[in-house]
Amino acid sequence: MRNKDEKGDAADPPPLRKKRQIWTAEEQSAYWQAKKVERKRRSKEAAAQRRELQQKEWEELDDKERERRRTEAIAVHERRRALEAKEHAMCVQHLADTSLPVLVFDLSFAWCMSAADCRSTVSQIKFSYSALRRHAFPMRPVITSINGKETIETSAHSELLRSLCAFEGFRRYPFPIHEEHWSTIYKKEQVIFMTADTENVLERLDPDTVYVVGAFVDHNARKFLTRDAARRHGVRMARLPLEESMEVGNRCKVLTVNHVVEVLCRYADRGEWRSAFDVLPTRRVNAARQKRSRALNGVNIVSSDNDGAVLHETDERRHDDVMPQA
Repeated sequence: MRNKDEKGDAADPPPLRKKRQIWTAEEQSAYWQAKKVERKRRSKEAAAQRRELQQKEWEELDDKERERRRTEAIAVHERRRALEAKEHAMCVQHLADTSLPVLVFDLSFAWCMSAADCRSTVSQIKFSYSALRRHAFPMRPVITSINGKETIETSAHSELLRSLCAFEGFRRYPFPIHEEHWSTIYKKEQVIFMTADTENVLERLDPDTVYVVGAFVDHNARKFLTRDAARRHGVRMARLPLEESMEVGNRCKVLTVNHVVEVLCRYADRGEWRSAFDVLPTRRVNAARQKRSRALNGVNIVSSDNDGAVLHETDERRHDDVMPQA
């Protein structure tokens, strides 16, 4: 027999990679729960350290400096209270002003959503309400079809949607929540349905006008739902001037309900669309930036140089296990 060290013998086979660990749903839940507990513990420790440092700093001050800081804190508190009272009065006034435009959240699309999507829709409506409140309600909110259908019949996810009726965040500034569809409440001449599937561009917000937003989440799986609903009820349609006001580029063209409301509120405050769209997030990066980022991280890349030669970069990293997804 020939020794392994002799010339011509095959080299030792490469070591086998460690088998990836498969995480069950229970293990993922336990992992993220432990992370949450650890994050809360660190936050409490940091807060305790800050309080200790503040107390130590306070004890080192003389009586004159302590009195000055007390007076300054009282003045700041009074200014904050006055500002909150002014904002509260403005919110109440705007909600009672019948000449302001109405913003309708149409929940009649629950038939196309799963339970998880319904929960996302409820969250987006809450975010939308917060945006309206921050801007002192430039539009009066209304929720229709709370049962999830155009009729007053109960849909499969009506309990999830009806949780909005008991939401504590709506208590201070309540607004109408109807079981009926908006088509039975408002005249067709008043209504403008907001949809991206139209060439009509929304140029301004008109008083005594009802703007309907289709409140649903379907991850863009079904096309033309809002356009077909507007045509079925014979009302006008309009879209936000996204492409006319900014370079869309790497920004997401499909807007969530709360982003639509945020844009409308910012336009109502500023009177121009360009700055109103600054609230939109950047969800995608352009191809060149993504390619450079992947190259820096060592991910497999195949590209061609000027001479036609193919360049390969191989990912040499190893993953001992698979981290659970958030």
